[in-house]
Amino acid sequence: TSHRPSQRLSLPLSACAAKLRASLADAKALSHQSNRIMNLPPRMTIARAARLLQKPTTDQCPPLTSQQLCQHSLHLATFGENSLHLNAYAKLLSSQDILQQARQSDERRKNGNAKSILDGIPVTIKANVAVGKWWEMPHACSNVLWSRGGGASSDVGEDRDNYYESDIARKLLKDCGAVLIGITNMDEFGMGSLGVYNGVHEDRKRRVIQDERRRYSPTYNPLPWMERIALLLLRSRTRRDDWDGYWLNQIRESTPVNPYAIEDESALQELLEEAAYWTCGNHENSSAENANKFSKECPLLSPGGSSSGAAAATAHGSSLLSIGTDTGGSLRLPAAWTRTIGFKPSYGTWSRYGVVSYASSLDTVGFIAGTLECAKIAWRCLSDDVRKESDGVWDRNVCRDSTARIYHTASNYRKRVKTPDTTTTTATTTTKENSNEKSAASKKPLDGIRIGIPAAFSLHESPPLISSLWSKGAHRLHNAGGATLVSISESQISAQWVKLSCAAYYVLACAEASSNLSRYDGIRYGSDYNSDLMQDNAFISDTGIDSHFSDMTELERQISATRAYGFGDEVQRRVLAGTSVLSSDRFHTHYEAAARVRAKLSQSMENVFRSGEHDPDSANVDVILIPTALSFPVVLDPCRRDRASKVGDSTSAFANDVMTIPISLSGFPSVSVPFLDNATEDKKNSTVMYEHSRNSVGLQVFGPRGSEDLVLRAASILVSA
Repeated sequence: TSHRPSQRLSLPLSACAAKLRASLADAKALSHQSNRIMNLPPRMTIARAARLLQKPTTDQCPPLTSQQLCQHSLHLATFGENSLHLNAYAKLLSSQDILQQARQSDERRKNGNAKSILDGIPVTIKANVAVGKWWEMPHACSNVLWSRGGGASSDVGEDRDNYYESDIARKLLKDCGAVLIGITNMDEFGMGSLGVYNGVHEDRKRRVIQDERRRYSPTYNPLPWMERIALLLLRSRTRRDDWDGYWLNQIRESTPVNPYAIEDESALQELLEEAAYWTCGNHENSSAENANKFSKECPLLSPGGSSSGAAAATAHGSSLLSIGTDTGGSLRLPAAWTRTIGFKPSYGTWSRYGVVSYASSLDTVGFIAGTLECAKIAWRCLSDDVRKESDGVWDRNVCRDSTARIYHTASNYRKRVKTPDTTTTTATTTTKENSNEKSAASKKPLDGIRIGIPAAFSLHESPPLISSLWSKGAHRLHNAGGATLVSISESQISAQWVKLSCAAYYVLACAEASSNLSRYDGIRYGSDYNSDLMQDNAFISDTGIDSHFSDMTELERQISATRAYGFGDEVQRRVLAGTSVLSSDRFHTHYEAAARVRAKLSQSMENVFRSGEHDPDSANVDVILIPTALSFPVVLDPCRRDRASKVGDSTSAFANDVMTIPISLSGFPSVSVPFLDNATEDKKNSTVMYEHSRNSVGLQVFGPRGSEDLVLRAASILVSA
């Protein structure tokens, strides 16, 4: 461990601020690749990694191997978990397992048999997705799924081909050849928007009463620490005119304690001390010396939820692609708060087979990527069977989900308006053809595309900064992309339905959760907590649990104990709410009313889109642009039981999803991209520590079912400037 010189220990906060101001001034003067987000370290992309893996050198060997790339990703993940305490991972695979996958990929590339551009690329998968031999039982998504044998695959024999594996994991890992490095954390069963409900930590030696149960640590947003790391990288002597050389040098010099190859070790050590100071709760009882040494502004921000770990791992750089699920915004909200790309395709695009169910009519498999370029590559690789015409015949080797898109293409997914892609032109020989070529080259990428701006989503609660960036994003699509902006009035999409959508979503989602989670009773599925608890005499004495179960039968006691001590607080709230709305006296007034709101909203939103390729002159729109969230990342406090220092009650965080829920209820594809306006950034007081992380803003583009390519194409204009 590096020790800082004594003069650094006594450095006052004003001097630290002066150093930060100087570094930030250097950052503004630095010019580098367009893929880098302002004030964050350079980000490795899938395209660059694949090119380095394939690029031959003078001795006909690529300058980078998958083993080196994945080892570097493991170093980043280890650094994030052990040094920055991000808690992004529920499980990190061993170095041996990761390198074994990478070696197989290197052999395929050497023999010219690479499966796809994702072959050998380090990826992660959310904890509610079964990934076969690496993580058969996804118990990290809830403590109730924990098994006595250790949960995943520790107590099963050597036959690893018979493991339960989801269709999306099979597609990514086996068909595309990606390398799995870990399982990312999440809110329990996908129920949460802040990444603070990471299940219940069970102390098997001595349990405590429910109100004092220890939770897993929340997942933290890496952006504040990445800002600091970016400043440290500015001081290095690495050349910035050769980005391939920059990445090769960093990967080869990477270590678990310094994966960024930062030269100033004393400054790095200071950063790690501050991370421990905040995440371990030391700021509650700190000395005056520490209070002056570290920032007075808490840098612990929520990454959003429920795919909190996926967003944190991607933003940190340890994963180039993170598979997750989106029910009401679980991918797009974390993407907005971590400045990553959150992509939710049309409902049913990818099979839900092997995904732990929360709300079956809403759960959608998607992903979080570092850049939009990475998102496009992932979409192309994972959707090759979706793009083909399907005869609707059941094929378990392709998809084992009857609700999947490939079985319903003809009836539910219409072909959209075909617009020419003007990014490239074909060379011609005649004068007339040359003239046409010049005319085509002068066109902008979104010529002929109509972008809708709905008045119904312009809510009073929207902060001025988000409203301003929404307007600037729309003008960027028009000025840089050539799109036509169209105002969508409230007579087309009613603000009333948008406001009711949040309530309708939670009624429907909780009702489906109550039904789906009824299987976890300790008999069919889930741990048998009753037998464990009743054998713990100290626990019985402390809690008086036997008095609670005294009037129950043995079966009732087993089910009650499993669900009371296996489910976390948030899951119990939603299960109880769902059970209530499904009761005979509330079904018609609550559940059926919510279903009507969903139908009305979906129909009104569907009606504003062009009907298909035979309707090019319609006054309707092709895609719609709205903000991803109406709030900024929430500040977390590890010393509070609810973890969130600025959340009033357990239901106040529900409003975070008000901009994403209408899209989920309608089953539309959507992508959230970070939007930073250079003029706005220059006007900010950039000397305030972590200012940029606290004001992360995302814009989302969505369209009708089946319009994923157009949605990604439009979003590329937002991030291209």
